[in-house]
Amino acid sequence: MDHASADPTFSASVAAQIAARVNPDRAFSYPRTYANPTHAWYMLGSFLALISIIHFTTSTVAWIKSRRRAISRSSSRGSLSWARVPLVVLNLARRIMFRTTISFGGKYNRNLTELFLGSAYIAFLFAWTFNNTTNLAGVRISPQYYANRAGLMAATQLPFMIALGMKNNILTLLTGVSLDKLNVLHRIAARVICVLLWTHAAGHIIENGVEGNIEDLRETWFRCGIMAISAFTLLSLFSFQPLRGRAYEFFLVCHLFAALIILGGAYYHANSNGLGYYIWPSLVVWGFDRSLRFIRIFFVNGGILTLFSTKSSPFLRAKIEVISPQFLRVTVRRPDYFRWSPGQLAYLSIPRVSAMPWETHPFTIASIDGDIPRAAAPESPGEDSSSEKVDLAESEVASAASLSHPGYSKKLVFLLRVHDGFTRRMLHAACSPSPLDDAFNAYIDGPYCAPPTVRGFETVLLFGGGSGVSFILPLFLDVIKGANTATNSICRRVVMIWAVRHHEHITAISEDLLDALAGVTASLQIDIRIHVTAATRNSESDAEKSEGSISSSETKKHKILDAPCVRLLSGRPDVAAVIKSEVAEASGSISVDVCGTAGLAENVRTALRTVSTASDILHGGPSISLHVEAFGM
Repeated sequence: MDHASADPTFSASVAAQIAARVNPDRAFSYPRTYANPTHAWYMLGSFLALISIIHFTTSTVAWIKSRRRAISRSSSRGSLSWARVPLVVLNLARRIMFRTTISFGGKYNRNLTELFLGSAYIAFLFAWTFNNTTNLAGVRISPQYYANRAGLMAATQLPFMIALGMKNNILTLLTGVSLDKLNVLHRIAARVICVLLWTHAAGHIIENGVEGNIEDLRETWFRCGIMAISAFTLLSLFSFQPLRGRAYEFFLVCHLFAALIILGGAYYHANSNGLGYYIWPSLVVWGFDRSLRFIRIFFVNGGILTLFSTKSSPFLRAKIEVISPQFLRVTVRRPDYFRWSPGQLAYLSIPRVSAMPWETHPFTIASIDGDIPRAAAPESPGEDSSSEKVDLAESEVASAASLSHPGYSKKLVFLLRVHDGFTRRMLHAACSPSPLDDAFNAYIDGPYCAPPTVRGFETVLLFGGGSGVSFILPLFLDVIKGANTATNSICRRVVMIWAVRHHEHITAISEDLLDALAGVTASLQIDIRIHVTAATRNSESDAEKSEGSISSSETKKHKILDAPCVRLLSGRPDVAAVIKSEVAEASGSISVDVCGTAGLAENVRTALRTVSTASDILHGGPSISLHVEAFGM
């Protein structure tokens, strides 16, 4: 940046008067250079405040309505009610802004809200960067006007960009936006800042000429700026999904070191020009998140007694079960004070299989916090339910004996699909012939994310694909837990549909389902459909694979399939037919939650765009809420 703007003790107007003695244009450019980035930040803060107010208002209204529904259930369909017009408007907005998507390259979909916010953010920053940039000679977009302004604009957006990517995210608390959605905005903000930084650099290159830039290159502050912008550019390029997905672990390492280079280089570059106060808020935000994560890791993993343990400790021990070569089940125990909500995720680190000491990966916690209480009149899941329950209890006791320790009774379960990298190394370690390889030290960082609450809905539809069951399973278990504990339970029906490639994967959740179904209340209707999408050896024709039944020899392998509410089917689920059928029968509110491939999520969105009309809602039809949980971050 220009040395003439170095002294922060002068106001912009005084500095402008001094600079005007040398160059008259600076009398106009100086005030705008400092004012525009500040005004842009005020407007962004006001927008975040507005979203926060809307979030807290809608959350409060939803809570009040759920309490009323608990006392008086929704009326049946038929009569026209103009009082339901707000619901019509709400569902129309959801259909347009959240369920209409645009595909990029056939693999990546973004809904209109994400596209609108991203485009508006880009247009907003560049409008405030390039407005009023005509100099006194009449030259439009003069670098003397926009160069420093672009740099300060980028500096003011750094704390916001870092806050969007924080794990301990206050923006999620204030706005209710999930971490995966904020992560998308984090990458958008980073790329916009990268362009602003290059605009800042290009403006100075044009303004100072070759000789001026060669002279500046001898200065440390100038070289630090080059170092920071180079690291920012490389990180922005690696953040695009095709590159990030191919080498995710390498990207994590680059992200950590690049962040240090960017923040350190940017601070020295700005501080040498008397503008360090534009950068240190970013250092504070980044350091606060890292410090809070370290404190959380310290206490969640047993404190000083176990955090630096090199041996397998009963406090930290995790058990890895190989369900199939493509599927793993990891069980860990944590302190009794550890709390989490259904659908939250945690970062898992297993040093024995990690390529680097700091390597952690996010996985959804597939279990719920606490046991499911039995209803007063339990409904038997099958003829052999009593013997099955005894077997399950014995296996749970054995598992607890091998993993638990006094004060460490909380059980966290992770269901992982095997990919290259961390999960592949975990599979190889679990299959090792060494007798010591059945237990591993595991460290947890979490919980994180703001999952949806499904207890306030009369009908809950859960769609999962593959390891996406780790998200819908705890929501399903929480519905049963709420129905068994609440005196006036709202939920009447829950449908869980899981599409999985091989029937062997059912073992990963069978015990959890058996335990939940053993004492479910009779007032809750349960429908579980497990779709095996891979071809089976006993199938006779392709026609039988579409919504057909799996052979009896395969169903005998899993006790959960004896339950009357559980069906094992072959072929992919007909998402549109399921949603249409459930919406036709429902009269109250419906929660639709999905976690799986982009194709599964898009099929759900497409079905919801056409299934509920304004006339249907006015005549008592259900209001539908949708939550899509992304695979990975």
